[in-house]
Formats: sequence, C-alpha cells, structure tokens
Amino acid sequence: MATKYIEIEGVGQVSFTTNERSRRIRLSVKSDGEIVVSIPPSILYRDAIRFVESKTDWILKQHAKVKSSLTLFAPESCFKTRFHQLAITKGNTDKVYNRVGNGVIQIFIPEKVNHEQPKVQEFIKKTLIDVMRWEAKIYLPKRMKELAEIHGFKYENISIKNTRTRWGSCSSGNNINLNLHLMRVPEHLIDYVLLHELAHTVVKNHGEKFWLLLNQVYPNARKADKEMNNYRTQTF
Repeated sequence: MATKYIEIEGVGQVSFTTNERSRRIRLSVKSDGEIVVSIPPSILYRDAIRFVESKTDWILKQHAKVKSSLTLFAPESCFKTRFHQLAITKGNTDKVYNRVGNGVIQIFIPEKVNHEQPKVQEFIKKTLIDVMRWEAKIYLPKRMKELAEIHGFKYENISIKNTRTRWGSCSSGNNINLNLHLMRVPEHLIDYVLLHELAHTVVKNHGEKFWLLLNQVYPNARKADKEMNNYRTQTF
C-alpha cells in the first residue's frame, strides 16, 4: 500500500492510501483527528480529492466531535508524561502559576477561580506542552541514536514538533520529525515509532518490504501498530 499526504483547503492534511483490496473510496476521521482515505488503484488522486472536498461538512463535524472529547484538566486529573506527573492545587494565591521540578508539574489556581475557565485550561495545556517538548528534546534524539546504532540505520536530522495527526515522519532526505506527544506513551511504543521512522530511511512506503524490515528490528510490529491506536496524538 502506498500512502500520500495532501493538504486540502478547508479540510487540512489528508492521508491517501492506495489499497488493492479497496473497491471504492473510503473516508474516515480517526480518534486523533487524522483524515484517512483508502482508494482503489483505478482511482486518480484528483478524483479522490474531489470526493474529500464534497465531504467537507461531514469532516468538520467529525473534527468538532474530536475536539469536544479533549481533556479538561481538573484537580483530580491524573496526567503523566515520561518524567513528570501533573498536580493541580487550589489555594491562597492571587494568580494562576506553575512550578516544575522533582518529577511534578505543579499548577496553582486561586481558590475562587473556576479551573474550567478557558484561560486556565490554556495555561495548563501550554505548561504541559512546554514540559513535553523539553522532555522530548532530551530523550528522543538520544534514544534514536541508540536504536540506529544497534540496527545499522543512518539518518540526517531530528526535529521535535507538536503535530496534530502524526507520531512521526521521515523525509526523502532522511530527516525525521517526531511528535512531542510521544512523551505520553509507553517506552516500548516510543521505540516502535522511532524504529518505524528509521525503517523509512531504507523503504519509503508501507509496502511488504517495509514491514519485513520493521519486523526484523521490532518483532510483532503490526501488534505495536495496532496498540498505538489506543493513543491519540492530541488529547488537548
């Protein structure tokens, strides 16, 4: 199966996958908001794009459902990154502020302030993004280098980004992008994503050769791929 990513005005990035077993165009919006289209080999990309454009209203409704299910952070929330845990405290303070250290992301909120206020939620989310970006820049390049050396892969540069739909990507020049939200998933799945992108330095598609290579360096790769569906690239 060959996958191509196309930016469509009014919709955003769409993943088009040519599937020999498909008899018609299939459109879906995943739980993380990714727009996925499966097309038969006989369908031209321009026709598939027109089909997606005709479904813009439906896609936007699905995105609204995804957005409405995003995390609302409260004092009782249990949220963990790779190296930190969130703690929200209401008390005797005149402003919302944070303190990060000793494995804790501490958010302080005035007693009389409703934690559900958009400004408070945005402050919490920005704090979490900042912490995960810091963690990712420390952990991911080091781990990527280790895995590449173990399995004999070569790559160019690594970038850490806050992307909406993808855990990682590898360019034609073997530059690798990784999502900072990887700091929310288990260690074995982080390794899966890193090896997935490293495998793309050798095989640029998701065909049989790609999965054979990935299974050599990460046994039961298909199982890990399905397990990743339990995690969303964006939960807030």
